[in-house]
Amino acid sequence: MKLSSLLILLILLSACSCRNDEVIAEVNGRKIYNSELSQVTKQEIFDFLNRTYEIKMRSLDDLVKRKLIEYEASKQNLSVDDFLNIYVCRAMQDSAMAGVADMPAKKLRGRLIQRLVDSLFYEAQITRYIYPPKMPSCVITDLNIRYRGNLDAKTYLIVASDFDCQRCGEFEKTLKRIYNEYKSKVKLGFVNFADEPTFASLACEAADKYGKFWEFHDALFSYAAPLDSVYVYGLAKNMGMDVAAYKQDILSAETYNSVNRTINKLMERGLFATPTIIINNRLVYITNSYEELTRLLNQELQNE
Repeated sequence: MKLSSLLILLILLSACSCRNDEVIAEVNGRKIYNSELSQVTKQEIFDFLNRTYEIKMRSLDDLVKRKLIEYEASKQNLSVDDFLNIYVCRAMQDSAMAGVADMPAKKLRGRLIQRLVDSLFYEAQITRYIYPPKMPSCVITDLNIRYRGNLDAKTYLIVASDFDCQRCGEFEKTLKRIYNEYKSKVKLGFVNFADEPTFASLACEAADKYGKFWEFHDALFSYAAPLDSVYVYGLAKNMGMDVAAYKQDILSAETYNSVNRTINKLMERGLFATPTIIINNRLVYITNSYEELTRLLNQELQNE
């Protein structure tokens, strides 16, 4: 199974190395190009690479746990087997284990060792250097992205998000932490992404004409109740905007087409869910982890 997976991965990687303008087939005299194949297979390839990444992460954690036991044994100049035998014997006498005295010996031994391993693992300071895969050709910087933070920074983080998505709203807390910590070092971007243009996305897009995009962005994500026009127009009034003109901007074909065009382009380039994070053309697999995202940002900053 492992060999077959490796072979598949090598085939996929070798396929990705072809030029986009290379002809890979002809049908009745009409050419099919590698770029077309890449477009229809990139999500499946990306999913495969992500599964490989998950396997490596699980295996790394298992390896770390084994090493922690070896380190503890070496501190006492014991073999791993002797160290575990002594630990289990002592733990058996622990009053905390009184409730499991009748458990079969083999099962009890396994539980005790697992308790030790978990304790060592969660107390250890672990830095992992395995990163999620990069998705090929995931470039969206030419689209309708709004940025804040350090606008001159080489490293950027873009979130494709939806104001009406509950998970996106919860994820904003993580993004706010990242913004507060990295705003002087990183360019942070936002792009509207939903099944179709929503009232919230149109309202935020129209607000950009008044220089109020990020004020609306933050206010819309912070609003706990279902979003309605009363709240949006109230925001505009409180910000000193011309509400009548702003209403026309929200309803204009220009605003709708701008948001809709971006949504279609994002889907063409392989985005399919919200929130989606992109760091320097890297489509991030684990998008809800502050630790993962900041680790990737730090890696990119070090490579500048």
